[in-house]
Amino acid sequence: MSHTTLMESEVQESANIIEKQLITNLDIFSAIASRLKKEPPPFIATIARGSSDHAASFAKYAFETHLGILTSTIAPSIHTLYKAKLNYKNALIICISQSGKSEDLIESLSYARRQGAVTLSFINEDNSALANASEFNIPLLAGKEVSVAATKSYIASLVRIVQFIAEWTFNGELKQYLKDLPIILNTKKNYLIEPAIEILKSAQNILVIGRGYGFPIAMEAALKLKETCGLHAEAFSGAEVLHGPFELIQKNYPVLIFLQKDATYQTMRELIKKIDEKNALMIICGAQNILNFSDLNLKTQPILIPTANSISPLCDCISLIHTFYPFAAKLAVARGRDPDNPTNLTKVTNTR
Repeated sequence: MSHTTLMESEVQESANIIEKQLITNLDIFSAIASRLKKEPPPFIATIARGSSDHAASFAKYAFETHLGILTSTIAPSIHTLYKAKLNYKNALIICISQSGKSEDLIESLSYARRQGAVTLSFINEDNSALANASEFNIPLLAGKEVSVAATKSYIASLVRIVQFIAEWTFNGELKQYLKDLPIILNTKKNYLIEPAIEILKSAQNILVIGRGYGFPIAMEAALKLKETCGLHAEAFSGAEVLHGPFELIQKNYPVLIFLQKDATYQTMRELIKKIDEKNALMIICGAQNILNFSDLNLKTQPILIPTANSISPLCDCISLIHTFYPFAAKLAVARGRDPDNPTNLTKVTNTR
């Protein structure tokens, strides 16, 4: 477990990237905030693929709870294949991408702009066709990402989303949380990784669960387990898992749970109790000051992956995925895989 992968090294750049993000492009944030205050958008829609689409899902939860604006996702094929005509007048359309090269994103964003939408992009490659197609472009500033698995660019996307909310609403408290985040991410986590590795080293399947802001984190974690570890992982909302997926959970079935302290916290604790009653093997990732389950009288003590103490739900979720990524890299190595170069994947995927 002493081998350090490129994936792990790139994750560790995140704190420095965030510090740079918080002091750059503030003029663009100001310009778009001014524009949107004059003409508030009737709705917000996102366009993205892969990990960037998980960031877009995070944006949905964050925008609807902090801005009070309905936020949805645009499937690029609606335009590229079905050629549908949608009314985007005065809407805010946000595109998130690492490379800025995918033709379906470019075509969809360009159409929205022609229809009168305000278009904003968060892209890691500044001089890209997608950046040029957008009215406003705010670079992610994550730098070159060599590992096939997107990590620091995903974290940078989440930060830009939270920063956008803070700048638009003049939320000084949220701005301070963002300033504190690099220190939080650099805080050394004292926990034993081996027990969780041992459970998943030979696993064939795993459920990954989160709720609210934590659900997109679970989605991203499940993707990383698939692409870097070759582990069949499915992500579900803590609300949805009790419908059909709960039938899968049985004795020694691995379940990974992401937990944050917000309105979802109590219902997630109740879910943890239900999962424990099925004798599943639980791994729980959350802020270290909320990982106390002694009052639940669990039959089996879950394996804990702690982050630093909770500061705010939005920023805590960024800390969750920042802690998970190195774990996924080490698990991949333990399963005999190279997380930096998955067998069937390439860094840039171009779809229509």
